[in-house]
Amino acid sequence: MRSDNKPTKPSIIICTAVLQGYEYKLRELRAGMEEEGIPYSLQRVEGSDAVSLAYQGANTSELGVGVGISQNKICIHFKRLPPLKPLFTMDSAGTLDEWRHFGFNAARLVKGLPFKAMPGQGPVIDSEEADLYELVRKIVLKVLQESAEGQRE
Repeated sequence: MRSDNKPTKPSIIICTAVLQGYEYKLRELRAGMEEEGIPYSLQRVEGSDAVSLAYQGANTSELGVGVGISQNKICIHFKRLPPLKPLFTMDSAGTLDEWRHFGFNAARLVKGLPFKAMPGQGPVIDSEEADLYELVRKIVLKVLQESAEGQRE
């Protein structure tokens, strides 16, 4: 993986103004991307706002995905989203597992795959999927109830 300012192939751009103290977390972020098979490029830039850094990275990336890291926050942005509306944000004090999941999800955005839930959270689903899930749950409960009633007769 390249780590200079001019990526030679399409990659997720990680823009960061801070690296000191984040070496282990940054390694986990990159490992998540590597495990999903998506290349990245690390750019050290001026700035202190993770959202604007991520948006800058997304607009620089040929893949349209950027990750911004500031002293207080880590952020994933997509170039088709409004500048102040990132896809995911998290306090930079997150765990190593959370940083790896951020890497997974940045890569999955590129691949068009469903996002992985952060450690300790339920699955990441949208409202349509939630409605469908609830409908299927109700049908299964009704079938189980009817089956139990049929066995009592």
